[in-house]
Amino acid sequence: MLYNIWVDEIKKALDKLGGRASLEDIYNTMERNSGINLSKYTDWRSQVRKNIYLHSSDTDIFKYTTGGKMDLFHSIDGKGKGIWALRFFERDTLDDDSQEAIAKKRNPSWKRDELILALNLYFSHNPSKINNKHVEVVKLSKILNSLPIHGDQANPDNFRNPNGVYMKMCNFLRFDPNYKGKGLERGSKLEKEVWDEFYKEKNKLHNIAQSIILGITYEKEQVSQTINRDEEEEFPEGKILYRLHRQRERNSSVVKKKKRLAMEKNNLKCEICTFDFFKKYGELGYGFIECHHAKPISDYKEDTKTKLEDLVLVCSNCHRMLHRKRPWLSKEQLRQLIKQ
Repeated sequence: MLYNIWVDEIKKALDKLGGRASLEDIYNTMERNSGINLSKYTDWRSQVRKNIYLHSSDTDIFKYTTGGKMDLFHSIDGKGKGIWALRFFERDTLDDDSQEAIAKKRNPSWKRDELILALNLYFSHNPSKINNKHVEVVKLSKILNSLPIHGDQANPDNFRNPNGVYMKMCNFLRFDPNYKGKGLERGSKLEKEVWDEFYKEKNKLHNIAQSIILGITYEKEQVSQTINRDEEEEFPEGKILYRLHRQRERNSSVVKKKKRLAMEKNNLKCEICTFDFFKKYGELGYGFIECHHAKPISDYKEDTKTKLEDLVLVCSNCHRMLHRKRPWLSKEQLRQLIKQ
């Protein structure tokens, strides 16, 4: 049976993406490889959605036989989730390697680091005035592909490509009070959080974005080390800067000097709550203390050198509390909270 050209192109796109993909990935793949002249349509994406819905028994507008030849697409995770699959992929029995290969083709969700970089580009090059071929969009695509935060999960054929980067920038349009259009409706909760955090703090956003790029370029090997995942996810500036920050706190020669000087004065204890690991745990706690780097993340530059006065010796609890709020509390502020 011959299907219309839209259905054929959607099937080709899904097949290329491993049988299942988000609508965004389907759009991006069709935009690069479709046999349809998409420029002829004012809203070709609506044609894609309509033809998926017309040929899926998971929707309310399907008019054919459920499970029949016209029932081509399956809604993954339920209606409205935006993830679609070719039904024959669902019917066929796939071995474990094939299932794993398909799963790997689904690109991971955007992380805070990536959204910070995309929003920074949004404020300098509004997506309503550029397109996915703009030099800065292409440049950001390359930067996102170099971030050491996703491992081997991404599909190299479409992972954070210029189309995807541009679409993500367009997601921010719906929050912008200066934009007169409607903007893309779909988006994540994290996009709204990042927008609310930085809409009135554009200079801060720019500094953090530059620091993230710096974290990739000159300390990539160290930054990619595994660190506490819970703390990493809580860190507002993103994984790259959290790892860079922790790297400075743990492995700097000046950190060792700070601890050594305190031990020589028999004063190796928390500078905030005065907790002493040696007094509490005996030999087990001898020489142990954590070190907080008090310099703001957004102030990191390539030639930034850590100074003794940038460091605060702290117990584990106080350290976690210092990391918990933005902007960070000073040791004096946290000490006052403890007194209260």
